[in-house]
Amino acid sequence: HTAKVDSRRALQAAGPLVLGMSSEPPPLYKPELLEPKKKLTLLQHCYKEPWIPFGCLVTVGALCTGLAGFIQGDQKLMQRMMRMRVVAQGATVLAMVVGVASQAASQLSGDKESVKLSGK
Repeated sequence: HTAKVDSRRALQAAGPLVLGMSSEPPPLYKPELLEPKKKLTLLQHCYKEPWIPFGCLVTVGALCTGLAGFIQGDQKLMQRMMRMRVVAQGATVLAMVVGVASQAASQLSGDKESVKLSGK
């Protein structure tokens, strides 16, 4: 037990040189080289992609209505709402994929325009 404690103290006293680390971060991780990230609020995300929150609300509505049908014992309503829930979930996922693809396409076209403007 004391040998483990002594070796830990020796490593702590020697510092990062023993472990092969320098006191300076690698150049990739210097804060001045990183550009600040813009954080959007939830409301801004909803404004930017309105179909995703709409799809979520429709999904939750169908799920709650289907659960009410289950509690009441109405099998037809329950089945219809569970099918609607699956369709709404699929549409929401599709809206997410389309949103990501359109963002990627707009960023890619923005990069191509900047290359054209610079003359390369």
